[in-house]
Amino acid sequence: MKSSNQTRSPRRTSVTKWSLAALIAGIGFGLFGHFSGAAVFSTVGAIAKPIGDVWISALRMLSLPLALVLTLSAIVGSKAKVVGALGTRAVVLFVVLLITAGLFTLTVTPVLLSRYSVDPATIAAMNAGTAIPQSISTASPTSTGGWVGMLVPRNIFEAAARGDVFPLLVFVVFFGLAVTQLSDEHRAPIARAVQSLTQTMLVMTHWLVIATPVGVFALSYLLALHAGGSLAGMLGVYLLLQPAVVLLVLILLYLLSVTIGHTSLTRFARGVAPAQLVAISTRSSIAALPALIEGGRRHLRLPETATSFVMPLSVSLFRISHMISPFVKLTFLAHVYGISLRPGAVVAFFVAEIAFSLSSTGIPNSGGGQGYRSVPIYLAAGIPIEGIIILEAVETIPDIFDTLVNVTGQMSTTTILSRASRLRAESASTEAAEPVTEVV
Repeated sequence: MKSSNQTRSPRRTSVTKWSLAALIAGIGFGLFGHFSGAAVFSTVGAIAKPIGDVWISALRMLSLPLALVLTLSAIVGSKAKVVGALGTRAVVLFVVLLITAGLFTLTVTPVLLSRYSVDPATIAAMNAGTAIPQSISTASPTSTGGWVGMLVPRNIFEAAARGDVFPLLVFVVFFGLAVTQLSDEHRAPIARAVQSLTQTMLVMTHWLVIATPVGVFALSYLLALHAGGSLAGMLGVYLLLQPAVVLLVLILLYLLSVTIGHTSLTRFARGVAPAQLVAISTRSSIAALPALIEGGRRHLRLPETATSFVMPLSVSLFRISHMISPFVKLTFLAHVYGISLRPGAVVAFFVAEIAFSLSSTGIPNSGGGQGYRSVPIYLAAGIPIEGIIILEAVETIPDIFDTLVNVTGQMSTTTILSRASRLRAESASTEAAEPVTEVV
């Protein structure tokens, strides 16, 4: 999944455009081959399949170590130091809202998908072009006690070989926390080594990203060749579903800002509107930070502590879209492929996405590493990587809505956290305005 908060470089934008063009071309040629039945398209498919397989294998090989290294780097070398009681309250609020958004998405998405029925022939065609691990597709549900016991693997290398991502993330988190407790003399060399390893992984990721249009073309061509027009219809449904869920969460944020943040709907809407316009045009909430600060000061009358500390902290740490779009994608792909999500896998996905959301700060964005680190979480839930890649190629439109909800959430959290100080200021202003009656 892409981060909506990092500034896009021209090269990254170029890769995104080429990937989208490759997706359209792959679907177009695949559909033509599906309906025409000409032998030449089968020959092209035979050539495209090994190309797609090699790219997928490289992606599988890189995604897990990349996820672990980026998470460790965020903990060991994080630039965002949460200090003081206000920072602690902010992080607690972030986590609560992330959990709420995730639960809301998991509840609403299946309801919206209930009217979208996938033809069994389409599922068979999609599954024919993808490889669902037998161990995942036939696994029995894990008990709560058994799942908790799996959080600490006996052998981290065996866990990596099985694709048990969450236990590895737990190990990396505790390892990173242990490093932060060391003296500067011992911590600094480890931090430098982790940063160097992170940069190396991102260089490798950049190499892989360059080949993304080729891989996307091969996969989309093969899927369209087997599934026919159902692939185009599937993408259309997804491009309607994701914005719909995001807009529902957006409405909830407005309501929370009014009720808990103690402000009027009109005032909040005016305060956040300039930042929303920047978010839509740039797809970067960092670029929207000046507009957030200006709107908060002018329309919401946020105090200095809110605009100078809480708001930058929110932009750095709080990305509510991380708990919306990934869950929409997870639920949608499970519905399309006919996969029953195991409770343990959903919980692992849930906790990992919260960790990814809060650990995104301080991580350099180079060539799409932010999106690839979520791939192993989908794989652990049993989702074929081909489906993940196809939806990733059309993320340009959903990304606009992701950034929109992110900046709205950042303004909302700042409004809620500054409620007490604003109420005190309003009370003091009211008392100062009251006439003083002299007692004779």
